[in-house]
Amino acid sequence: MKIVFYGAGNMASAIFIGMIENHVVKPEQIYLTSRSQQEKIMFFKENLGVNVSYDDTELLDGADYVILASKPQSFPDVAKRIRPHLEKKTKIVSVMAGTQIKTIRRELRTENPIARIMPNTNAMVQHSVNGITYSRNFPDKDQLVELMESFGTTVVIEEDVMHNITAATGSGSAFLYFIYEKYAESLVELGFDEEEALFLTRNLVIGAGKMVEDSELPFSQLRKNITSKNGTTEAGLNALDGESIKKILTATLNAAANRSEELSKDDE
Repeated sequence: MKIVFYGAGNMASAIFIGMIENHVVKPEQIYLTSRSQQEKIMFFKENLGVNVSYDDTELLDGADYVILASKPQSFPDVAKRIRPHLEKKTKIVSVMAGTQIKTIRRELRTENPIARIMPNTNAMVQHSVNGITYSRNFPDKDQLVELMESFGTTVVIEEDVMHNITAATGSGSAFLYFIYEKYAESLVELGFDEEEALFLTRNLVIGAGKMVEDSELPFSQLRKNITSKNGTTEAGLNALDGESIKKILTATLNAAANRSEELSKDDE
């Protein structure tokens, strides 16, 4: 199998590192190209053993998959590079937020099978949540799902749901990190020094994540299990005001989903 990555940013590198570390593909089956990140892809070549090339004929010769991981605004230029060398057997997989299948097809001027995926950077620890949608002519869907599940779990969706997946899981980790960041800052306000606050928050998050992983209980029950009547946890939860938090998170997710939809309209 030959998998070619156009782009080597955080999302792309999370994907191919996950594939390699989970032994789904060998490093020599991965080809990288990125004119804006030449130093970075040479690092991957030296440390992972992947291939690096700027010759599109070499890159696309016999390619089974081309992973489009450039910035959406750079895609028209990337498409011009790919277009003359694209073989009929090659399947196109896009991780570009907001870029629709019909846009990819138009820019590449191809009838090749196309899929869109929305992973997140948790792929680096094999815990990404991947949304995936296909063009109608996409063969071997199970093979692509198997590749994606080498670094996480996969949900097959219709393309019009991709905006919501982008918000919920593609961007979701950043939203949670932001909450952890603010929690650590609040511990400093409580009197801990910065190092202590980061240590406590990091280990609290790891422990809570392990509880979620190992328990089948819903979040609400996990919360209730540590909330005694008139106790310290209840006092803190009363101050937290769950409805306000829910409104903030709903607004956050809607803003991200709306931006994804705006990006898709920009390329029409």
